[in-house]
This record gives sequence, C-alpha cells and structure tokens, in this order.
Amino acid sequence: MLAVIKYLFLTLIFMLSTLFANAQKRSSDKIYWLALNKYTLALDSNYHSTEKEIYLQKPDYVDSIPPKVNGYNIILITGKNQKRLYRAHNNRLIHTIISPITVEDSLLYITITPYSGTLKGNRHYYLGLSGGTTIYFKFDCTKKQFIIDKINNWGI
Repeated sequence: MLAVIKYLFLTLIFMLSTLFANAQKRSSDKIYWLALNKYTLALDSNYHSTEKEIYLQKPDYVDSIPPKVNGYNIILITGKNQKRLYRAHNNRLIHTIISPITVEDSLLYITITPYSGTLKGNRHYYLGLSGGTTIYFKFDCTKKQFIIDKINNWGI
C-alpha cells in the first residue's frame, strides 16, 4: 500500500513539473515573438522589402512561432521540408536563423540573420552571410518584464 501511494505521489509530482515546464517555455517564446516583430519592422524601414515571406529555420529552443508577424508570413524550415522549399525557389532561398538568447553585461539579445541560401546537388546547402539584426532587451523592474533597449542592424 505504501508503495502505491509513493508511486502515485511521484507520478503527480512528475505531471505537475511537466505542466510548469511547458508553461515556462511558452512564456519565454514571447521574447522571440517580440524580436521577430522588431525584425519585420526593420525589414520594412531599412530594406523596403516587397517579399512578405520569411523562411525561418525552426529553432529547437522555441516552442511556437506565430504564422504571421506584421504582414509577413513565417514559413518554418525543418529537416522534412527544407529540400522541398529550396527546390520550389530554384534552389535559392533567404534562409533566416534566429539565435538563442545571449547575455551581454546586463542586457539580453537575440540576433536574427537572413542568409543567402543555395542548394547544390541533392544534399549540399551553402549559406552566405550579408547582414542581420540584433535586438537588445533590458529588464524593467517596474513592469517586471524585458523591454527593447536598442536594435542594431548590421551588414558586411
């Protein structure tokens, strides 16, 4: 009887920890959504982009990405659809990668980099770097959340 109670208690603890871990992951996705929001605004203001699609490599550390941000369709690149997407665009694609959150001094930052991607042959992908956007966040103690501190558009 004691073993059954112990088993039920451990099962309950495991289920609750999984529930809270998933809730924490989803709330951390919001900072990536905010970075994507600012990135799309930077595309409009700096590059006068007419293409309203962003081909974003699916990051392992983000649970969910919105399908549309500021009028831009977000198409996720995965291992399953990567070759098909490249083939549909004559083996060339603007292959965008979003970096994990990085800490620098008292700021967090996320870099979003659009690469000029090329598929050669059946399995060889080449990514050429030309620029990107880094979004810096600072913690606002009164609001108890991270807010945008600055945005740095950079290029080669």
